[in-house]
Amino acid sequence: NLASGWIGNPPYLNKTLFDHQLKRDDLFVEVNPKTASKYRLKEGSKAIIRSPEGELQVRIHLFHGAMPDVIFIPVGLGHTAYDKYLKGKGVNPNKIIDQVEDPLSGQPVWWNTRVKLIKI
Repeated sequence: NLASGWIGNPPYLNKTLFDHQLKRDDLFVEVNPKTASKYRLKEGSKAIIRSPEGELQVRIHLFHGAMPDVIFIPVGLGHTAYDKYLKGKGVNPNKIIDQVEDPLSGQPVWWNTRVKLIKI
């Protein structure tokens, strides 16, 4: 429900996000409750997601629909420009995604990124 990166989103689009996706400036990632308990994380806990490319600070949303040991992260936030409605809202997952492409299509393979989940 967010627009492309070519132009800034109208401010009202941020209102379409749920509190378990973006609350104030904090981005939430969806984690299976079993995975969260393994890392002693609860609903709303702060955590770091670290990959070889970098790290992001996020909050945890427990979601039974998430596959165990997999983190679901929204794409399209974490802008460093535009206005007060977009700048600094959430984090940009592109900063930690591996630079890998599918050999057949040439498209990015986002799901291949391995990360560590660290409780803050």
